[in-house]
Amino acid sequence: MKISVICLIIALLVPCFAKADTSSIGTIKNTKGEVTVVRNAAPAPAHIGDRLYPEDILQTGTNSSTGIIFEDNTMLSLGPDTEIIISNYVFAPEKGLFSMIIQMIKGTASYLSGIIGQQSPEAVEFQTPDATIGIRGTQFLVKVEI
Repeated sequence: MKISVICLIIALLVPCFAKADTSSIGTIKNTKGEVTVVRNAAPAPAHIGDRLYPEDILQTGTNSSTGIIFEDNTMLSLGPDTEIIISNYVFAPEKGLFSMIIQMIKGTASYLSGIIGQQSPEAVEFQTPDATIGIRGTQFLVKVEI
C-alpha cells in the first residue's frame, strides 16, 4: 500500500516538472544602448552574458546594438531599431540535427555562419517580410525597412 501511494505521488508530480527542452541556444556578447529580450511576452533588458532560448524576441532601440553568439558559433549582430524572432534553433551534431530560423521584422543585421551554416547550409533560413534568405555563404548583411 505504501509503495503504491508513493508511485501515485510520483506519477502526479512528474508532469509538473516535465517541460519542453529549455536548453539555451546562445549568449548576448555585447550591448550598446537599449536592448530588450522578450520571452513569454515579458520584456526584460538584455545584459552581457544573458542566455537566449528558442522563440526569444530581440529588440534594439535607437542608437543601440547587440552581438549574439549561438551554440554553434554563429555570430549575429543587430543594429539600431531592429527586431528579430529566433523561431527555431536546433544544434545536435551528435544526432545530425541542425536548424536555424530567424525572422527579421525590421532593422539591420550582420550574420556570420557557424557550424550549422557550414555543415548544413540548407538548414538555415533568415526570413524577412519580403523574402527568405537561404544561407549558402558564410556571411551577409541585411536591412529591412518597414
